[in-house]
Amino acid sequence: MNSLSVNIPRFNELERIIFELGCEVARNIMQQILQKADKEIERKRNKSEYRHKGARTTTIKTLMGEVSMERTLYKKIRDDGAVEHVFLLDEMLGMDTIGHMSPNLVEKIAGQACEMSYREVAATVSGLTGQNISHQGAWDVVQALGEKQVETEKKLVEAFNQGKLSGKKEVPVLFEEADGLWLAMQGKSRKGTSKGRKEMKAGVIYEGWEKRYPSSKEYKTIEKTAFAGYMKPEDFKALRDAAVAEKYNVDEIQYRVLNGDGAPWIRNGHDTETDVFQLDAYHLARSIIRNVCNRQDGRIIHKWLKAGEFEKVFDKINVLKYECGGEEKEVKKLATLEEYIRSNIDGIVNYKERIKANTDKLPEGIEYRNLGTMERNVDIFAERMKGAKSWSEQGATNLSKILALKMGKGFNDKIAALVSGKMSAYLTERFEEAVRSSRNGLNKAMKKSIYPMHRGQIPFASCKVTNGRKAIRSMFDLQPFSEMAYR
Repeated sequence: MNSLSVNIPRFNELERIIFELGCEVARNIMQQILQKADKEIERKRNKSEYRHKGARTTTIKTLMGEVSMERTLYKKIRDDGAVEHVFLLDEMLGMDTIGHMSPNLVEKIAGQACEMSYREVAATVSGLTGQNISHQGAWDVVQALGEKQVETEKKLVEAFNQGKLSGKKEVPVLFEEADGLWLAMQGKSRKGTSKGRKEMKAGVIYEGWEKRYPSSKEYKTIEKTAFAGYMKPEDFKALRDAAVAEKYNVDEIQYRVLNGDGAPWIRNGHDTETDVFQLDAYHLARSIIRNVCNRQDGRIIHKWLKAGEFEKVFDKINVLKYECGGEEKEVKKLATLEEYIRSNIDGIVNYKERIKANTDKLPEGIEYRNLGTMERNVDIFAERMKGAKSWSEQGATNLSKILALKMGKGFNDKIAALVSGKMSAYLTERFEEAVRSSRNGLNKAMKKSIYPMHRGQIPFASCKVTNGRKAIRSMFDLQPFSEMAYR
């Protein structure tokens, strides 16, 4: 084989060349489609309402590289007399971009940012797309998305406070969990911290558990919604309630079971008739292990706590205080355990023994199991965020918002909604009809633009010859073009 003088690059080089050529073709097609769409809108717009103010050149960063285009700017006088300038093409396509990046590219960056550092995101996305992204660019995308999500949550809470949220879904029991994650802070965010660290709040809501697959011994939560960030306890509670009210018929919820480690901010406002507090089993067991030196005594205390025999527990703790000989350190530990138990005594017995929910409406396959999924969810935040040396409060909050979105369903759709938003409320019905007509014309334009590529001409025969194109064209010299059929 070495004696053959066939001018073909190695496979990895060939793959890269074809990828780059494919991206170039895709960019040209997109440019043509966008230009034709803009012309179609210009022709069919309401000319008395939208005044032509000339074309503006812009460049959009996409998955296949930068696409330069011209789009027309229009001037409109609103009913209140204010002047508004809009790009109708942007309105039609939902092109409210972040940093001139396409929604698909933003989604790719956001998804990767949930798993790796911004520098790693930049390298990965640049390698997988036809675009060159810097780590600062990746950081900017996450900050912009995070700020948009913060604003979305504020509007959700505002709607909740005004009584405008009325979810339709009905469930007898809703499970809620919350925990904190301590992060090292930087700059102004270090003020008022404990040894330079500050606790970020995180929470999840879900309907119950189901098997991962029919024969599985593992379970997963159903319809999980997550939220996180640096916020006041009352703001965290308001966001949690708003998220519930947006999706569920609150009047039909018999019990809202809240699992937590007993921290006051978690239980803040959780005191209505339907609220049931469950002390997290992991934190309770950890407190016993840390404060009872004899393991056998610890097991006995744990057993009595689960059975609700609290007087036996307190008597046992007092006995242990005497048995340790009055040693101050051990007595202090036992006193800490006693205080922890007394502060959370209403949540120690398993919630399943304290509620009488009507489970007849439960879908087939759903189960109510022991709580404690929050530890795994906090680990998701920790794995990504504890890799950094320190955070600003805003930077940590913005990333946590994206992580929380990814922990639920429909991540790409949620990111796309943040990027694109909704069409302007100022667009008239007449313009909406023009948009529908222009889309029909756009479909025809796409067919006319794409189909001629299959005429059988040797690729890039009329283009400037580069080393990559020369390598591709040399491949077609190995056999007649008509014989190079796809199989």
